Amino acid sequence: MNQLITRASIAEIARHRDAALSAFLRARAAEAEAKEQMDEAVAMLKVAAPFAAGLFSTREVKDLTDRHYIDGRVWDSVIHSTELNHLMDKKAKDDLRQQLMTDAPEFTEENAYATIEHFAAEAGMIFRRGIAEMFSNLDRRFRSHSGWKIGGRVILNNMFGVDGWWNYHRDHRSTLQDIERTFLILDGRKPVADYAGIVGQLDNARRLDGRGARQTEVHSEFYTVRIFKNGNAHLWFKRDDLVTKANRMIGEYYGEVIPEERKHEDDGGLHDPKREMAKNFGFFPTPDSLAERTIDLASLYHREGTLRVLEPSAGTGQLSKRARRESTIVDCIECQTHLANDLKAAGIYGRVTCADFLAINPSATGLYDRVIMNPPFDRERDIDHVMHALKFLKDEGLLVAIMSAHTEFAETRKAVAFREHIAKLNGVFSDNPMNSFASVGTNVNTITLNVWKSGRKVW
Repeated sequence: MNQLITRASIAEIARHRDAALSAFLRARAAEAEAKEQMDEAVAMLKVAAPFAAGLFSTREVKDLTDRHYIDGRVWDSVIHSTELNHLMDKKAKDDLRQQLMTDAPEFTEENAYATIEHFAAEAGMIFRRGIAEMFSNLDRRFRSHSGWKIGGRVILNNMFGVDGWWNYHRDHRSTLQDIERTFLILDGRKPVADYAGIVGQLDNARRLDGRGARQTEVHSEFYTVRIFKNGNAHLWFKRDDLVTKANRMIGEYYGEVIPEERKHEDDGGLHDPKREMAKNFGFFPTPDSLAERTIDLASLYHREGTLRVLEPSAGTGQLSKRARRESTIVDCIECQTHLANDLKAAGIYGRVTCADFLAINPSATGLYDRVIMNPPFDRERDIDHVMHALKFLKDEGLLVAIMSAHTEFAETRKAVAFREHIAKLNGVFSDNPMNSFASVGTNVNTITLNVWKSGRKVW
């Protein structure tokens, strides 16, 4: 026996075995007690958060602390159980829940009251934003309600896949739910469950229609929905009064910068600028992130010599001061005396002129290598200012201008002529992030124009 293993070794192994078994028995007992306590904790959480939307699965919250997990579920339940849940579109709910999953604030009475009061105060804006963004996601023209607003029909592309069932990559099922939720609220009613609304009607009709690509049509009190074999859906609105309410709310969301309706006399030609000043001088300072993007697009690095740059309607110099950091010579034109004086006092600009930009002639300033600008938007003044600014460029000069999204979509004589003019110069419009100007007081959507005076292509 001792030749194979010593008796002492056997005894030591047996002792460790006995100790391991005892440890396992204690662990199992503790595990059973822990499970009982965990079940009790889960039951308590269900009482605290009965309306949580099931977003917090084990897989998704594995890295959260117990505190973040519990507070996230409680906040989710509170939001889900309030009227705010009806006012928020799917995207707003998803964004909020994602925030709760990553950084849920501690749920206390004080925090809860303050948060709910804040949401209550913002409820109208949340609802308006949801309507505006929902339709802007369907068609880019809705990004500027003055150039496009809800009419009698909307088109939902690829709502159904080649198999004839919902295309979940596009998720227009949620779009339909949001549209129905919007119209019910505008009609003074509460949203209905999915199965009881237009989505449920479509599900039932599609089951009766068979399999594969097929045409379906359903009717509700608010609209007619027709599905075509290519998977596209056309939705016709039946209630003109609710369409009018929706358009008014979109207008209220975007604000007065771009008025909801345009008078006929506002629709001037391309070379007929508005001579009177805009309301409040059309002054909305360029937010930091958008100012940085504008400067990046201006190609201020130059191998030969120093670039001359002009910022018309310079305001607080959000663009100018960034251009100066690139070792350029920057001139500013600003009509508001106190802002012009502040620009002069900064002592970093070549020339600061206090005047209406449209009243200045290039012969008074000379020509520039770059024009960077954020002009007033209302009544198509941005078009007037850009057309005038092009006169200040050297033949090989570049203009970068922040403009209203209206410019790209409106069918006024001036907007159409402007787009044709920019197309001849190979200019390029690019979308700025939605709500880029929210931090300075307006929700108007904007684009950025890049155009070389020589017609050189923008890359």
